[in-house]
Parts: sequence; structure tokens; C-alpha cells
Amino acid sequence: MPTMGYPETADPFRPLRIMNARRRLQRNRQRRRLAGVCAGIADYFGVDVTLVRFLFVLSVFFSFSLTVWIYLALWLLLPAGPETPMPDVSWRLSRELKRIEKLVRKAHRRLPASIADDIQETFDVIKLIAPHFENIALAPRTVDSLREQALRRFPSVLKHMLSCPENLPPFKRAQLELAELKGQLQRAANDLLDQEIHRTAWNADLISPQVRLWKERLAPLRETLRQRAGENTLCLLQQIEEKLAFLMERTESGADDLFDLTPFEVRKIAFDYLPDTVNQYLQLPPSMARSQKLSSGKTAEESLNDQLNLLDHALHDLAKSLFEKDAQGLLVHGRFLKEKFAEQTFRLSD
Repeated sequence: MPTMGYPETADPFRPLRIMNARRRLQRNRQRRRLAGVCAGIADYFGVDVTLVRFLFVLSVFFSFSLTVWIYLALWLLLPAGPETPMPDVSWRLSRELKRIEKLVRKAHRRLPASIADDIQETFDVIKLIAPHFENIALAPRTVDSLREQALRRFPSVLKHMLSCPENLPPFKRAQLELAELKGQLQRAANDLLDQEIHRTAWNADLISPQVRLWKERLAPLRETLRQRAGENTLCLLQQIEEKLAFLMERTESGADDLFDLTPFEVRKIAFDYLPDTVNQYLQLPPSMARSQKLSSGKTAEESLNDQLNLLDHALHDLAKSLFEKDAQGLLVHGRFLKEKFAEQTFRLSD
């Protein structure tokens, strides 16, 4: 069965996530000199962190010890911004990742924030896929390629960027190579996510009773739809089933509160919105569903595909944020799902 493609490097929610993250007053440990207080304040107000540090140091001479106490209080009171944790891997691989992490820290201190953020995002993807470097189930050629890109090519690019002035051609070439490398690693992460979604959805040993009940309820609708709709519609429905099963299993597996998907009402979409949407389509006469144009200028089946396609991509983004342990992404994608689907009824006609 054909599968839908997703943009690997373009994230339409990324500007919103960054904006939300920057507007929250929190310590930025990635760009920290000491505790990340000044970097967090710079992110919040959208100014250069060097200026904030200069003002902090300058104020010490006018406020005596007050500035120091304020800094310590902010250190204790401000929450730290989210970071992708180091993966649980072998000692040898962990040592290599820590060596790369030192280069990433240098990049945050020496390079512009936008470039350092790209470097950090690339390293976060590397930490995400690093456990698969030791996965014997993957093809050796795939593992070797990922290791080469992450553990050899990436630090080499970083060293070039750190040792070369930003206005010279070698730095520009290294920046282009970083963008290419980031795209390749993100595609690899997407492939691994798709494999995990498919494995979770169709492995009987991994399916919980609630997900099994949901799949049994949806089965008659799927079979009826098979007689009425085209292959593209059936493909979309299968992909949505896989993602919903993956998300519901992750919710029930006892994940940290940070990744609790209950606010995102995934179950409501699984048990209410999706069956209602399919039912509303099936209630139409077949000839009307495929031929009669709606006020939008599309047929009912085309409108159904539009809704299923939107839901499929939204669930994919939510699953990706969960897979990447991206708390801000979970909030943004979850809010989108709730506003777009959980409290709305799909209508094929006005």
C-alpha cells in the first residue's frame, strides 16, 4: 500500500514553537556561561546575550552585591529550558557524544544564535537516533552511514565553522554542508519514527486492551469504506490508525507527566471524531459522494480526503514531537489537534 510523504526539513510549527519558547522566561543552559540566566533573559526580550551580560556586570559596580543576589535568585527560581537528554547507549558511544557536545557548547558561545540553534537541532537529532547505531536489527550499511554522518562528518563541520571567520567562503561552505547533513539526519529520524509507529500499531504483543477495542470498533467502518472509497482514502485511514495506536500506547505506557497526551484528546479523536467522519461520508449515496459537487467545488470524497490528510499530518507532527521528546512541540501540535478536530464535527455539506 502506498504511503504518504512528509516534509523532513520543513516544520510549519517551528516558528510558533520558537516564538513560544522565547517568550517564556527560562534559563537557557545551551548558551550558558554559568547558569544560563543571561541567555534566558536575552531570549525573552529578543536581544543579544552579550548585551545582557555586559549590563549585568556593569550593574555590579552600582548595586554592590544586589545584582549578585538577583542573579542567584533567578538561578533558583527560573526553570531551565528543555533539552534533549543524552541517550542510554554504550560507554564508548556515550564518550563520543560527549566530545561532540563540547563542540556544540563552543558553537553557542562563539557563533550567532541562529547558526548555533541549527547546530543544536542537528545534535538533538543525533542524540535521538544514536541508540539505533547499536541496533543489530538495522542493515549494517544503514548503521555505518548514520554513524559516519553523526560521529565523523558532523564534528568535522563544527570544527571548520569554529576555526574560520564567518565572512570567509570556507565558513559558508561549512554552513551549507551543515544544512545538508541536518536534512539527511532528519530524514533518517523520520524513517525510524515510521518504523516504530508501524511496529507498535500491528504487533499484537504491544497492543493494549483499549487500543484493541478501538481497532475492533473501527474495523466494520473500514470494511464498508473499502467498498465505497478509493485506494488513497484507505491508505490515509490506515496511516491514521497506525499513528493513533502509537500515540495511545505511549500515553498508557506510563510516560513522564511532561509527555502526557491526555490534554491533546487523542482518544477523543480516535473514538469520536474519526468514526463520526467516516460514518457521515458512508451515509451519503455512493453516486452523490463521488460525483456531486459541494459548495467548496469538491466532491464529498475529495473533502473527506482533505480532512483525513490534514489529520494524518497533524498526528504525524505530534508523534514526531513525542519521539523527539520535544515538550514545546507537543503543546503546539496538541493544541492544534484539539482546536481543529476534537471539538468540531466534520460536515460534508453546508
